[in-house]
Amino acid sequence: MTETEHETYFSAKQYLRHFNATHDDLLSGMVDGAQDGGIDALYIFVNGFCIRDDTPLKVLGRNAQLDLVILQVKNSKGFGESAIDKLVVNLPRLLDFNRKEENLSKTLNPRVIEITRRFLSVYRALEMPSLRILTCFVALKADHLHPNTLEKSALIADVLHEAFGSCIPQIDFLDASALSDMAREKPSITRSLALAENPISTDTAGGYIGVVRLDEYEKFITDDSGNLDASLFEANVRDYEGETTVNRSIQSTLEKHDENVDFWWLNNGVTIVANRVQPANKLLELESPQIVNGLQTSHEIYKRGRSSATSTETRSVLVKIIQAEDDRIRDRIIRATNSQTSLSPSSLRATDKVQRQIEEYLLEQGLYYERRKHLYSNKGIRLDDLVSIDQMGQALLASLVQAPHVARGQVSRVFEDEVYDLLFAPTHPIAAYLSAIRLQRECEDFLRADESTRGQVEDFCFHLTMLATIAATRKNRPSAVDIAQITEFPSSVELQDLLQLVRKEFADGARRRREVLFDRVAKDADVTSQLLLRGKTYLSTSSRRTVVA
Repeated sequence: MTETEHETYFSAKQYLRHFNATHDDLLSGMVDGAQDGGIDALYIFVNGFCIRDDTPLKVLGRNAQLDLVILQVKNSKGFGESAIDKLVVNLPRLLDFNRKEENLSKTLNPRVIEITRRFLSVYRALEMPSLRILTCFVALKADHLHPNTLEKSALIADVLHEAFGSCIPQIDFLDASALSDMAREKPSITRSLALAENPISTDTAGGYIGVVRLDEYEKFITDDSGNLDASLFEANVRDYEGETTVNRSIQSTLEKHDENVDFWWLNNGVTIVANRVQPANKLLELESPQIVNGLQTSHEIYKRGRSSATSTETRSVLVKIIQAEDDRIRDRIIRATNSQTSLSPSSLRATDKVQRQIEEYLLEQGLYYERRKHLYSNKGIRLDDLVSIDQMGQALLASLVQAPHVARGQVSRVFEDEVYDLLFAPTHPIAAYLSAIRLQRECEDFLRADESTRGQVEDFCFHLTMLATIAATRKNRPSAVDIAQITEFPSSVELQDLLQLVRKEFADGARRRREVLFDRVAKDADVTSQLLLRGKTYLSTSSRRTVVA
């Protein structure tokens, strides 16, 4: 990253610390560059989870918490009023459901347009969401906030209310000192769980069973602002199944208050795993707790708390708490307690044998594979050395499955059964995963090094990776074995030739679709098909050039 991008990344990491955003989340929202409209980063969160792709959200019911975060970062001595003026002009244009993207593209860059389009789509997909729009101005060398600037910032709240009358605007100004304080603020890894009665335990240390009042459990799963605490869930918001038969049954049980029937009698309850459990009468202190079973129940209790006006709740939920510091034991618990789940959540994938094998193999190569969120990033590992399960999935979608359009627009599909089984088949040679991620990063570096493609890395990267794999293996449909055997990567000269094929097909695809923005072209399956034909022709007519390791 450039120095400016580092400043934006660091600022976003601190400002979004309570959202528990991953490094993928933080990178995905950075839009700084030419024609950014005064916006350096944009993020969308639903119930505390970052939304990074175009896969439709399952129904979350009424009053889901939707947050749009707008960030501007300047290495300046003060908070200029011009920054506010830009947002006052551009936000009404970007947050208009009737906007014309062809007109927007004349003055705003594709990333800003894409993320705000996604926000509008998410808003429409949710049923009467509670909307909060947070706008943060960062001035790294500022020593004061002028009263005129603060007063003028009220104009932002005005334009946001005009766009969404029921939204809650929040405007923050941060200097280097405030960011420094945030960076020093260590996230709490200990949480208290208040039980209705003393817990039951066995001779095996660290295992407890108890019942927790619904209102106390709701406090446990929400943060100080009353939002669902994403850090407690290894799964993704998309793992919540919405209005299924099971969830409607849970809803019905919660809504029907029968004095003679407690909620835990009719519900399987929740399983929580923690590194350490310290009992104190009816209180359990949990270190690094994770809810590994009971995602649907937790979401329904959270929804009930947001929509219910009742303050005299006496019912309880059954909770199983297990102390498991060892990662392998934790994996066994997650797998066992979810054995009856019809659709495996993303957290369940992290326990697969192949995921652990990838982690161990990449570690030998100096790379840290985050098969589970924040597995290594919280330990201060460099970004260059981190490989998330999402990044690996995208690399495999591009190189092995030859579906770069899915990698570009629907990364969450990595966890769908039919996709996941193609990407992470136990029969794939383990070296294929290293080759795939190295190929993709070679393409990313190549694109970032050129000023003409630096702003469109996300659009070109996966398609270029697909062609680079074909060139490196000299096969139109390389297998996992072929990819595993790659020892030499395309040179910059060859990547330049391949990029020209991508550019030509994107231009043709834009004309066919009558699109003005490449992000939609990059998500088009037909463009992938046509590009594969170009790649086949290239392979048959080109001789192998000089390659570099």
